Amino acid sequence: MVKSTFALVALLTMSAPVQESTKLEWKPKLNEVTKYQFNLNIPIDMGGASGAVEVSFMSISKITEIKDDLVTSEGSMDAFKVIFNGQEMDMSQMGGPDMSGTVKVVTRLNGEVVSNSTPQEMGGGEGMQRMNAFYRPKSAIKVGDSWEQEWKANKEKGLQNAKARWTLKGDEMKNNVGCWKVDYVFAELDTANGMSASGTIWINKVDGQMEYLQYQFNNVSMNEMMPPSSGTGTVTRIR
Repeated sequence: MVKSTFALVALLTMSAPVQESTKLEWKPKLNEVTKYQFNLNIPIDMGGASGAVEVSFMSISKITEIKDDLVTSEGSMDAFKVIFNGQEMDMSQMGGPDMSGTVKVVTRLNGEVVSNSTPQEMGGGEGMQRMNAFYRPKSAIKVGDSWEQEWKANKEKGLQNAKARWTLKGDEMKNNVGCWKVDYVFAELDTANGMSASGTIWINKVDGQMEYLQYQFNNVSMNEMMPPSSGTGTVTRIR
C-alpha cells in the first residue's frame, strides 16, 4: 500500500504540467515603426430606421526616444473612412477629423500614458485613454491570474471613478505569431450610463506589443457633437 501511494504521487508529480509565467513586458526598440489598422462598427437607430456606421483608419508610429522607463512615439493617422449603410461618405465635405498633424505619445513601460496628442475624436480624450489602456502586471503571472487598475474621478475634466481588470487566459497563435491571450473589462463606476468595454487582447510573446484586439464598447462619447454610442471594434497589427 505504501509503495502504491508513493508510485501514485510520483506519477502525478511527473505528469503535472509546468505553468509558464510571464510579466507581459514591453520591449521597445529605438526607431521601430509599428502600424495598426482600426475598424469600428456602430449600429444606429434613426427614428425607428436602423443602420450602421463603419469607421476605419490606419495608425503609424515610430519610437523616437527611450529614456529610463519612458518611451516616446511619434506618428500619424491615415486612410480615414466612414461608411454608412454600405456607402462611403465624403469626409472632406463633412468636417472629418484633422489627420494632417503629428501625433506624439509618451508611455511608461508599464503601460501608463503620460501624454497623448491624439485628437479626441480619434480616441485621444482622457476618458477614452482610460478605456483603451493596457497596464502590464507588476510581477510575473500565470494563466488564470488577474490584475487591476483604478482611476480617480475628476469633476473638472468630467471623469468618473473607473476600474479595469485583465486576466491571462492562455497562449495561442494570432496574426501568425505566438501570443499571450488576455481578456479585459473596463467600467466607469459613478453612474449607470458610464462608459464600459470588454474584449480580448493578444500580446506578442517576443516584443510585448499588441498583435490583435477585439472588443465591444458602450456609452462612449467620441465627439462632443454626437451622443454616446455603443458598438464593436478590432485593431490589427500590420506588417
